[in-house]
Amino acid sequence: MARLEFRGTVIHMNNALIVTLPLGNHKSVIELLEHAEAGKGRTLRLTFSDTFDAEWDFNAGKFMRVWFLVALLKAIELDKNSDGIKTRCNAIAGTVTIECSQMKSRPSMREAFEKLIVVLRDMKDLDHRFEKSRICEKNQWNFDSLAQRLDSGLATEADRFVFQHCLFTISYTYLHRVPRFYPFLSDHQQQFIEHVQCFSRCVKTSEHKLLKMLMSGEIAEDTRSELLQHYLLEDPQNGTRLVVLLHPHLEDQYFVIKTPRSGRLEFDVPPGQPFGDYKEKVRNSLLKQGLKYASQRVLNDKDVVLPAIKEHPGELEYVSKELGDDSDVVIASVTRVGGELKYASHRLKNDEKVVMAAVANDPAALGFASERIKSDKDIVNRAIAHSIIYLRHASHAVLNDREYMLELIEQNPRAFEYAAFQLKNDKSFIDSAKQRNPEVNKYVRAFLAKL
Repeated sequence: MARLEFRGTVIHMNNALIVTLPLGNHKSVIELLEHAEAGKGRTLRLTFSDTFDAEWDFNAGKFMRVWFLVALLKAIELDKNSDGIKTRCNAIAGTVTIECSQMKSRPSMREAFEKLIVVLRDMKDLDHRFEKSRICEKNQWNFDSLAQRLDSGLATEADRFVFQHCLFTISYTYLHRVPRFYPFLSDHQQQFIEHVQCFSRCVKTSEHKLLKMLMSGEIAEDTRSELLQHYLLEDPQNGTRLVVLLHPHLEDQYFVIKTPRSGRLEFDVPPGQPFGDYKEKVRNSLLKQGLKYASQRVLNDKDVVLPAIKEHPGELEYVSKELGDDSDVVIASVTRVGGELKYASHRLKNDEKVVMAAVANDPAALGFASERIKSDKDIVNRAIAHSIIYLRHASHAVLNDREYMLELIEQNPRAFEYAAFQLKNDKSFIDSAKQRNPEVNKYVRAFLAKL
């Protein structure tokens, strides 16, 4: 525990050891029992608790972390000298209990404890990383589904792929060190992690090095295919492009890749010509799974992209450069997800109709508009009608407009926070602001205290 920089409590008794480890938002209680209840004999028991809440929208990453923890403990054979891993979920307490009973000896229980504590050290903050993962199905995780998944283990190819993707996510993200649990994994899984880290370094270095690494004889065909599938999930845009680079016959083809759920490249709609029933299949595919895995030729076809954007408005970043400059496509997106204005063309970021549609949905979208639009006081006023905080997205010219800023301060003293530095440092402006609204004093004092 000292080596891993754990801070917790240890209760040592004749026939039991209880270790409590607070790890961020979750807590682990480990019990090593010489004579557990109900004749279980030597038992290693972990009670893993977290702050699950029905009102929060980020529980999926927490459930996925628990699922990965149990799958990982099975993968490293924590239960090698016991009668197997058994799990229990308690939705009311927000806990999952993992238990290995009938352990053969104290040394085997001690060895399992050492493995367990190393694994737990790597669980911290994984929920946040998993929450961002495209494989984390946010609407399909709860205590009932967790219990079912824990019982099934890695029985299906889909479950095994999810486990491998968890390893990919951890190794791809934490590039400069292997996970602490790395030594406990099988040779195959250790090699997979090494390939992932090499892959990640090449991604961050150059496309040439990435292609060279993938095409080298050092990587087996099935490993290359698996890495590519995980990369597609991690970065669909660049992943789809990499698929075409590795399979040149797909260049300029009309196709949709199936959302990765296995280690093989599969097509939802295979390469073909965009005519008749085939185009209808593409349209239906995009409506179902979105634009992420479509070819560039598909993403430049307004007939299939427009209905798909209406169904998946948060995916404007995937459309072609040409359709990112199409007002019908962009407005279909930003009217429902204003922040997607970020992916519109420069021309449309300078279009009042488009920007107003985005700002009506999300006032912060003003931050992606052109400087000319950010200087349009009518549009700025529409944004700050929701909250004065959106004034931060106005142009410098607006924030340096003395009379306009005084009018805003008269209505809301907090507007002073967003005024241009030249105005906030101008005594006559400050005096005028105080005359308009005496409540501005606290914002003035806060600004002067920072100087």
